[in-house]
Amino acid sequence: MGYIEQSLGANEVLLSRARFHWLYHAVGWAALVLALVAAVYVLSDFRSTSLASVAAATGLAAFLAIMIPLWTTEIGVTNQRLIVKRGLLARHTDEIQLWAIEEANLEQSLLGRLLGFGRINVQGTGDDVLDIPPIADPLRFRKAVQEAIGQAAPPAGSASTRGQSRPRQG
Repeated sequence: MGYIEQSLGANEVLLSRARFHWLYHAVGWAALVLALVAAVYVLSDFRSTSLASVAAATGLAAFLAIMIPLWTTEIGVTNQRLIVKRGLLARHTDEIQLWAIEEANLEQSLLGRLLGFGRINVQGTGDDVLDIPPIADPLRFRKAVQEAIGQAAPPAGSASTRGQSRPRQG
């Protein structure tokens, strides 16, 4: 069970979870495979176990540097908030209540459009800005965020509910 599921409130439901594009995973695996191929080449041609070990360790370090952020980042939208959690040992979360979101904008390069990845920037009330890292199928996730915003009700007594006339009890 991830952070998002553990942090759900009593009446809160996870509506959608973002995932990273396969290309990010492919880059990590490619770094590992290339380094291991280089290590095998060095070991077979030069018979240098120390140089082969350095190549293998470098590949493993590059693999982990790329993959650990992918493995330890959770992005999701519930019926009450948008959550981005990062970190393995130390945890950093960015959360914004749905009723406080003013905009959810999509950034997608030409390559992102062709391969199906992009970034969503969320602007909240005041100075709240939440930059979501590049994700797979950003249109689907933005749609889920927008639908959740449409269904979310502002808390009682908030600025958006103050000053509204209520029917008189009579």
